[in-house]
Amino acid sequence: VVMALLPARKYTEGRVEYALRSLSLSPRPMTVVLIGSTGNGKSTLGNFLLDPREEHTLDDPTFPVGITNKPETKYVTVKSMGGLTIVDTPGLNEGQCEDLEHMIALVKQLNELQSISACILCVKFDSKIDKQYKSTVEYYKRLLPQLFENNVLVVFTNYCTDERSRYYRMRQKIDEEAIVKNALLEVSKGLVYQPGYFLIDAMPFDEQTRLEHEETRWCILDCITDQLKSVDLHKSLKVAKTAAVKKINEQEIEKAKGEIIGYKEAIRSANSGMKNPFHQIQTDKLYLLSIDERISSLNAKLRCLDSDDLETSLVWSLDEKWKWFKTQSKEFEVASEWPIADYSWWDNGKLTEKDLNKREFSISVKVKGKFMRGLHA
Repeated sequence: VVMALLPARKYTEGRVEYALRSLSLSPRPMTVVLIGSTGNGKSTLGNFLLDPREEHTLDDPTFPVGITNKPETKYVTVKSMGGLTIVDTPGLNEGQCEDLEHMIALVKQLNELQSISACILCVKFDSKIDKQYKSTVEYYKRLLPQLFENNVLVVFTNYCTDERSRYYRMRQKIDEEAIVKNALLEVSKGLVYQPGYFLIDAMPFDEQTRLEHEETRWCILDCITDQLKSVDLHKSLKVAKTAAVKKINEQEIEKAKGEIIGYKEAIRSANSGMKNPFHQIQTDKLYLLSIDERISSLNAKLRCLDSDDLETSLVWSLDEKWKWFKTQSKEFEVASEWPIADYSWWDNGKLTEKDLNKREFSISVKVKGKFMRGLHA
């Protein structure tokens, strides 16, 4: 009966065992998030975890995989099959604006899910443990702290086990143990546990290697079911600053610190050259007071720079001349260099009509009303 349900091909004992197992129900539904840098095989692994058959992974994949040298996954995508839900995510290191947009979308999607069973960090087997890899791991730790506490698995993708691949790894004296150890060492920093890891090829070359990696697939799912406890995020995730944004903030901080040093030097210079006449002393005190206020303002700015709050991108106003309380119509558009998350509005209360259209990088407004002398609308 089982064989009648399977495709017409020769099945080994292992294949029949897999077929029996694949027809059984999953012990419990699970939601798995795939993270990692661009090009590390997240979408390919997601397809293999959902359904490892070639008819699915090659002919009709759930998640589109790259067919050019450009990133394929542009958005956070959630797909389910047989009780298994996979969250496929765009990779990091695509650019300053792209990374921030992708992580905002990821946090928004994860906050909408009830719980996460596991977070799989995808690392290409032959990836270099360089500065980019280290910054990527560090960023994900800050972005997903609850998941990194206990629920992270590391999956080394593109680990081919066909005879030709094994032969070349042996001839080149590839130290597989050192590769795994070095990658895990970076992930384990700051954690109280050693994350589990697996090596897999989600695009196996032949029937024998397919059986091997289908078994690895089951090991990954069993590990999530038996050893990891789902995490309820309670909509608590926030978007951490990417490395590029932090670098911009650091430059602004250094600039502000330089201004503070300059003002302090001016204070010392003014103190040393202060003259005795009373009116000169009063003038110098007022000057020193203005410098102190400026220093306080810069210190407040330094405290605000290291915040996850939204920052003001643009302030814009419309100032019309008074026309004896005549009704006027005006149309204008405000464009921002950054994606607009929110905006605030003020007018003089004399508008009879306001039509506002918010887009990702701009806001267009049409207003109609009376503009009063000395006030903005």
